[in-house]
Amino acid sequence: MAVIQSTLIPHLSLGGIKPDIVLLVVAVWSLLRGAEEGVVWGLIGGILLDLLSGAPFGVFTIAMAAVSFLTGMGEMNVFRTNITLPLATTFFATIAYNFIFLILLQAMGWPIAWIDDFIRVILPTTLLNTLLMPIVYKLMHWLHRRTGREEISW
Repeated sequence: MAVIQSTLIPHLSLGGIKPDIVLLVVAVWSLLRGAEEGVVWGLIGGILLDLLSGAPFGVFTIAMAAVSFLTGMGEMNVFRTNITLPLATTFFATIAYNFIFLILLQAMGWPIAWIDDFIRVILPTTLLNTLLMPIVYKLMHWLHRRTGREEISW
């Protein structure tokens, strides 16, 4: 997903707005499998994005790991049956991810135009991610069922 996000997605952007497919996959996986697996995949996805980007190394990793941990804290059976909660989670996870990313960049001395970035990048990306989430959720839920852990019944 990181390779697709870094190479193909920029050519498919809508008015410069691109979905964060790695974030979507990691957030949904965190919802389905919990914080522990979510953070592992958040770290992997973040490192790959860091390797493929021009941003300072570590900003994608830290932002992705933080959001995957927070998202994974919401792992519950209700997420598997009610689409409203994953939609809301995706909305807030995208905002949190982008704010963490920008805070890290600003801490490293990069100039950040907060209001402009929010209006032109964060808000449209958040809406696009939220619209795409049901598709990603459906695919990841299928994968979750196919690779699910065996449950022990007492």
